[in-house]
Amino acid sequence: MVKRYPHTAIVTIDVNGKTVNGEWVPGKPIEISVPGRYDPVSDGTVVYKRNSAGDEAQVHGYFYTKIQPQSGSKFLRLKVASKGIDVPIICWEPYQSHSIINV
Repeated sequence: MVKRYPHTAIVTIDVNGKTVNGEWVPGKPIEISVPGRYDPVSDGTVVYKRNSAGDEAQVHGYFYTKIQPQSGSKFLRLKVASKGIDVPIICWEPYQSHSIINV
């Protein structure tokens, strides 16, 4: 049987960051372990998503997981050692049964 979520990613999150006088003051970065599946964008399609700053960025891959993102946190990096991936996170989209980290 094939494992549905064969990879373990390390997600770096900036917690307790806040805006002071219109400027972002970073909080403390922590790392959490997230099981899931990584799929690169390989069919030639070009997809753009908005990051936390509101800028559009091109998506190069997706990490599917059952873990839901923590609200109010800023997501920084995704590392998947088994795939040799260490990239910035564009956005983390929650759905009812799963979530997708766009990188």
